[in-house]
Amino acid sequence: MKTQLSHKLILLRGNQNMSKNARKSIYAILSVMLVILLAACGSNNNASSPSASSDAPPASSASVEPSESASPDAEPVTYTLQIHYSTNDEKGPADWAIAEMKKLYPNVTFEVTPQLNDNGESLKARIATGDLPDFFNLSPQHFDSAIQTGSILDLTSVWEQSDAKSRMSQNAIDTQLKYTDGKIWAIPGAGAGIDPLYYNKKVFADNGVKVPTNYPEFLEAVKTFNSKGIVTIPIFAKEAWPIGAFFDMFAMRAHPKGMLALSNGEIKASDPAMADAIHKMAEIIKAGVFQKGATSTDYDTARAMFHQGKAAMLVNGEWDIGEMVKSFGDDIGNIDFMDVYPTTDPGKEDLNKDYRPGAAEMGGIAVSAKAKNPEFAKQVAIALAEKLAQGNFVKVGRIDSTFSVDGLTSEIEMPEMTKKLLANKPSYKVEGTVEHSLPNKKFATGFGELLQKLVAGESAEDFIKEVDKLQAETR
Repeated sequence: MKTQLSHKLILLRGNQNMSKNARKSIYAILSVMLVILLAACGSNNNASSPSASSDAPPASSASVEPSESASPDAEPVTYTLQIHYSTNDEKGPADWAIAEMKKLYPNVTFEVTPQLNDNGESLKARIATGDLPDFFNLSPQHFDSAIQTGSILDLTSVWEQSDAKSRMSQNAIDTQLKYTDGKIWAIPGAGAGIDPLYYNKKVFADNGVKVPTNYPEFLEAVKTFNSKGIVTIPIFAKEAWPIGAFFDMFAMRAHPKGMLALSNGEIKASDPAMADAIHKMAEIIKAGVFQKGATSTDYDTARAMFHQGKAAMLVNGEWDIGEMVKSFGDDIGNIDFMDVYPTTDPGKEDLNKDYRPGAAEMGGIAVSAKAKNPEFAKQVAIALAEKLAQGNFVKVGRIDSTFSVDGLTSEIEMPEMTKKLLANKPSYKVEGTVEHSLPNKKFATGFGELLQKLVAGESAEDFIKEVDKLQAETR
């Protein structure tokens, strides 16, 4: 059609018998027609694209890759986001993060839905059906199924090119970022939490007991408190992990990885250094470091003894600091945690002192394989994980961010303990405790049971033999 019209214009130019005015009029009409037809032809070409056709099925978003000429970071895009978003403590950090993301990516909008607290069952079902939000929290138990079904995107290459990695703590990079296949499937926002050994300065001072810095002083403190009818450490040994944390306070002095080294077969319980640590632990248990009936005591009961000022020390996670502030009120200044665990011989107090029991689990923000503009979505996910982590610090005072919070100010007044923990955390090294991060689950389960037997009074010799046997059977 376009060619025919051009030919008519040429013919008119050659028609000398037609008047000049007539030719001008026809030229004008045909020129307008040419413009209209050119536009129509262009429109028809666009209409032939399946993505614009009302009859053609929409292209799968999982297969869409941004072209070289496309600019996905400038085009409006809406992503669905599923995170913890039910309580004010959850909404505050999330809203802050989303507002910060708007500054980085003005074109991005998030549709947020709350993550259900159902032990991951609903997410498990969504992974199986492929019905996933664009961004969501991937938990450790979901990694294998999400990877095997091709439900999530590999973030490795984008992470390696991102400057966000310079702001993530080295401990998180070493222990939480790469899965067993060496790839990055989720960006963790919550870092390793340590299990401090808390103590009440007032209980020590009122009873004339020196706050211990090494094992002999620790043992002497236990004997003195017992003579006065005061429990040194009320422990909820109905669960294995707090005993595991207590065990690692001794074992990590013998080997930096503590029980993880036992699980991996890097050291035996019968090796001299580890055996010495176990003998110390068994001795102080026999001396009465824990309350009677420790293996049948639950979390709330044991914790309440310390929170009510009736015990000298407590083994618990760092999350308990906020509750301690509420429990002790104006007396919170009497509560602190040990800078160095008092579990070594005199003169060896600094041995592996930065290694702390705790948990550093994998998981974090993952990206659905069906997310729009997948390469761009990966960039957004990394930035979102960082902002969510920082939002928890700003809005609710959490200090377990895997990313730096330098330059940010928390809106929550922090107790001195939290300030000290925040200052010291960059130097802490957390490998993982029983029932948390031990990769050998058979060993973890059996070892937890053996720890409970040790707390109940089993001898160090028998415990060492049984651990060596368990290690050989589960490797």
